[in-house]
Amino acid sequence: MADRWIWGCVNANGTTHSGSGFTVERLSNAGSYIITYDTPFSATPAVVLTQQFANPYAWDNFNYKDGMTLDNAVLVASDKTHFKLKTGDNDGNGSYRNFTFIAFGPVS
Repeated sequence: MADRWIWGCVNANGTTHSGSGFTVERLSNAGSYIITYDTPFSATPAVVLTQQFANPYAWDNFNYKDGMTLDNAVLVASDKTHFKLKTGDNDGNGSYRNFTFIAFGPVS
């Protein structure tokens, strides 16, 4: 059995900044998204997420002073076809934010 990586950088509005092999659905529940793999894995992959801190959502803003560790991304659910995540602000409220992900797992 082989393994496959899918990775992506996703803009707060649900468009793809970079990466391929997936589609993004931005849900109406603030900060919630579903990522669907173009080709399913043969078992649930490991998914790693991180949220980009800088606003107003500039991927290359190296002059931004610091990040806030409470601004984060959370994996809500995952299976071999897709996963759901939520991004949020430093008060724990759902908020649409740029985020990155890696999904790694087996393919038949």
